[in-house]
Order: sequence, then C-alpha cells, then structure tokens
Amino acid sequence: MFKKIRDKINTATQQATARGEQDFQRHAAQFQREAAAQGHDIRPQLPTLGMVSHGFGTMTDDPAMAEFLALPGEEQLRQQREVNAYGQNLRRLYESGEPATAVIRTLEPTGTAVAGQLQYTSAIDVTRADGTTYQTTITHLVPTMAFSQYTPGTKHEARIDPADPANVGVFGLVD
Repeated sequence: MFKKIRDKINTATQQATARGEQDFQRHAAQFQREAAAQGHDIRPQLPTLGMVSHGFGTMTDDPAMAEFLALPGEEQLRQQREVNAYGQNLRRLYESGEPATAVIRTLEPTGTAVAGQLQYTSAIDVTRADGTTYQTTITHLVPTMAFSQYTPGTKHEARIDPADPANVGVFGLVD
C-alpha cells in the first residue's frame, strides 16, 4: 500500500516537473524573442537548485517579491513587461534628458507592487541646470533595499524629458 502511494506521488511529481519545465521553456522563448526585438541577447536558463533555494530565502525576507512569485506565469510576464517599459523610459531619460537635480519632498506608497518592487508617488522639486525650479509628482518603483535613498529631503541626480517636463527620471544621490 505504502509503495503504491509513494509511486503515485513520484509519478505525479515527475509529471508536474515536466510541465513546469515546458512552461518555463515556453515563457523563456517568448521573453527571449521580446528581448531580441529590442536588441538584447538574453538567454534565460532553467533555475538551478541553488537559485531556487536563494529565491525562497528572498521570499521570506520581502513580502512584495513573495506575492509576485506566487502569481501565475502570465501575470508575472505582464508585470515584467511593465518593469521593462519603466526601465526603458529611465534609460531614455538618462541618455537624452535634460540634466537636473531633484529633491524628494514626499514618498507615498501607491499600494501597488510591480514585479516585486513597491511603487510610490513622490512630490519633487526639480532644479534645472540654469537654476530655474519647478515642482512635479512622479510615480516610481523603489526597490526595498534602496528605500532609504528616497526618503523625503534626499537630493538626486535627475533627467527631464524635453517633450514633457513632468516626466522626470530620478537617479543616484547627490551630496
């Protein structure tokens, strides 16, 4: 009796593992195609036991990441696309935006996490290179590990979108 139950569990585990690997390969191929369309050569790999162990350790430390990892694969992929678009905007601003500085005045949680990163709105004071200033509000992702760098009163390197001054990228701290 015990042997039959054990054999059924082993068979079910092997089948689930095979399905999981197939799902991963399908999602990895889709991600790789999307990355290639944007000029990136990314080759996702099936997680190793060490990666999985580290991932589960991280889950217990960061509730937003645990919630993200518990989502269905399609929703994870959608959120990853959202994070990629956010990152592409930041890169574009950094490369072609008008240099400025920004002082964070508020940091309010939106109640949303995207791919395990918490989203906040911040009122900021922006100072252009010519010394003129204005205020705007941005929505940004703040990784848990970098939270203290975005507290009210902190001054940052920033870039302003020439086409939309309300679109400001906030980067590293400025002394």
